[in-house]
Amino acid sequence: MWLWRNPEIKKHSAVWGILTAAAVVGAVCFCGRAAAVYVFAVCAAAGLLFWKWTEKRYEDLSELSAQLNQLLHSPHPLRFVPDEEGELALLSSEIQKLTLRLVEQTEELKREKKYLKDSLADVSHQIRTPLTSIRMIVPRLSRPDLPDAQRMEYAREISRLLNRMEWQVSVLLKIARLESGTVQMERKRVNVRQAAEKAWEPLAIPAELKSIAIKIDAEGNPCFQGDLAWTVEALGNILKNCVEHLSAGGRIEITAGQNPIYTELCIADNGPGIPQKELPHLFERFYRGAGAEAVSGEDLSGADTGSEARVDEHAGIGLALAQMIIREQNGIIQAENRREGGTEFQIRFYQKAK
Repeated sequence: MWLWRNPEIKKHSAVWGILTAAAVVGAVCFCGRAAAVYVFAVCAAAGLLFWKWTEKRYEDLSELSAQLNQLLHSPHPLRFVPDEEGELALLSSEIQKLTLRLVEQTEELKREKKYLKDSLADVSHQIRTPLTSIRMIVPRLSRPDLPDAQRMEYAREISRLLNRMEWQVSVLLKIARLESGTVQMERKRVNVRQAAEKAWEPLAIPAELKSIAIKIDAEGNPCFQGDLAWTVEALGNILKNCVEHLSAGGRIEITAGQNPIYTELCIADNGPGIPQKELPHLFERFYRGAGAEAVSGEDLSGADTGSEARVDEHAGIGLALAQMIIREQNGIIQAENRREGGTEFQIRFYQKAK
């Protein structure tokens, strides 16, 4: 008789008993004993049916409460919706929706937590590497017998490492801004040739030191609706990647075209190409390919696209940033190896329906 613990049931039963007694007394006074017995039987039957119906309803509520309690200790969603209609079914349906939403949010928070943990670990690794190198170089600078030429070489190396760290932090901040949705990109007419030339400007001197030639073919002045500054940032990171992986005497070709559906931009080089197994991961953040080749003999510290310095050839954040920028402008980017050798980056900016 667990229902008697419910104050609401006690009140309903008391009211029902008073009404039944009043009906029986009235029947005795006005209609006789037979009518009183009949009234009592009807009231008793109705009371019994009401009791059974109330008991069933509270059992369903108790089961619903038990499932909610189980949900607090279970990682899997439960099914609350009964196979019938009614207010209880509607309540169960709403609880089911709320449960699914909470489960989805929990899973999303877990993914974000793991993503943040992995990102912090990657950032820590990327920053720690140049810091370790600097810590190894600084004590050597204090040696009194160190030749001036060697001292200048160490100073240039420290400057290069600091520029690399500055570039990493700057790119990570831009990625964070894009992910948080705080960047409001312009939607203006962007000339592809102009964007490519601006992206190449800070790389012209380092490329000249390696005798790397560039050719831009953009007949018809192809354009698209986007943000010029951010587009230059994206193209600059792609071009820096090409420069870093090209040998002396290399060549970069930029071709562009436009049709009613999209504006296409292709950046190709004649470098060593990318291992086939690494192509699917090329735009992943902090991905370090086995074929990554450091720039030897030349320093890109004077090259920056926007405000960045030398790109870290082992940290896949430059291409990741480029992909994010292109996607924000209704575009896509993919990379593939050319049959004649080298790598080609294909970028498409799709026209938006008017």
